[in-house]
Amino acid sequence: MNKTKGSLITSIIMFVTGAFLALGVVFIFPACDAKPDGSFMHCHDAQNITMFIGIGITALSLIGVFTPSKLTAVFSCLSTLAAAAAAILPGTVIKLCMMDTMQCRAVMRPAVIVTCAVFALIAVVNVILDLKNKN
Repeated sequence: MNKTKGSLITSIIMFVTGAFLALGVVFIFPACDAKPDGSFMHCHDAQNITMFIGIGITALSLIGVFTPSKLTAVFSCLSTLAAAAAAILPGTVIKLCMMDTMQCRAVMRPAVIVTCAVFALIAVVNVILDLKNKN
């Protein structure tokens, strides 16, 4: 079964969004810096785990680019579940710093949530396009 042009485009956008999550959480919207003694706070753990989930999402999305339509819908659903996990991880599963003005609360967490929400929206569109494809 061949992919439609729309399905291919959304699969590529999913790949780019997953890569943005994985790289962004480290380079663009990272957690707090190390303490003066060189140790890290818990928010650093949330950053690292979110990065690894982002790498997994990117890998699933890349596989989805090269697979037939019906199978891509499965990869889209799996990566959407992973994106949901990444969205709730910082601040819910792993505690962040106490002050709302800290980098992890003010920048990283909102950026992760927005990126994961955009990813999930694109993935839903991708699933709809893939399932509508009759070829």
